[in-house]
Amino acid sequence: MKVVFFALLMSLLLWAGAAKAQSCTATPTDIAFGSVSPISGAAISGSSTVAVNCTWPLISAQPFVQVCLNLNASSPRLLSNGSNTMQYDLYLDSAHSQSWGASATAISLSIPKPLLGTTAGQSVTYYGLIGANQLTVPSVANSNTVYSQSFSGTQTSLTYQFYTLSAPSCSSISTPATAFPFNATATVVNNCNISAGKLSFGTAGVLSSGLSATSTLSVQCTNGDAYRISLNGGGSGNVAARTMQRQGGGGSVNYQLYTDLANTVAWGDGSGGTSRATNTGTGNTQAITVYGNVPAQTTPMPGNYSDTITATIEF
Repeated sequence: MKVVFFALLMSLLLWAGAAKAQSCTATPTDIAFGSVSPISGAAISGSSTVAVNCTWPLISAQPFVQVCLNLNASSPRLLSNGSNTMQYDLYLDSAHSQSWGASATAISLSIPKPLLGTTAGQSVTYYGLIGANQLTVPSVANSNTVYSQSFSGTQTSLTYQFYTLSAPSCSSISTPATAFPFNATATVVNNCNISAGKLSFGTAGVLSSGLSATSTLSVQCTNGDAYRISLNGGGSGNVAARTMQRQGGGGSVNYQLYTDLANTVAWGDGSGGTSRATNTGTGNTQAITVYGNVPAQTTPMPGNYSDTITATIEF
């Protein structure tokens, strides 16, 4: 009788140990998209992983486990900074064709028990994509700005079921769920593009009266990003006294560039009484007018006169 009682007690202890030993955990790594320049208009991709580990008793009649990583947050998703947002999504595949969700669109994997041992694990990759052509996503306070989304315990759920022959579907698994919280982040950077058109004063016989002309700088800067544009002194090296030189030599023509139509504010680099043009980016291309003036002066010998100006944008 004592032997039978001892054997029965050991059987109960082994059964309880088996139930306790069958479990799975999920440890995600945050997905970080890195630096994002919205004005590039490009889509930005990224990826990260979730490590899954499962434990069996040493002897088990259920040598497989079906694991489901459910993401319960709505799709498409938004990275945010305060009230500012940037659209993106998370996917099951590198082609970004299947959004990661719950149940039928959960990340699912089947893990077999090792022949020797009680623990097995797999690392599964998930993928992210920030949508293209979000030109007006802003930075804040003229600084690189972190956008993020946190997936909390209510938005993530790990479910699993140990089985013998046929893997259950994620929708049929009813075991209590555990959370695997993680974050998605991207840093919106200040950035600017600038290009310039030609400024031509045309053809003149004599310079007994002034000549006027305009050109356009095309500027595209991150939304909310303050910038300023300097124009150098060209060939003369003097922003307060610019000159166009005759091609082949032998003469020069004085001229000046201005920020305003009235030609009252000389446009330079801030030295010699000149100013710089300032503005704030919108994410879209902005047209900045350059006003040029050739004052009345002694007419030099005939020829083609030109100068090359470099525009520098600071942001």
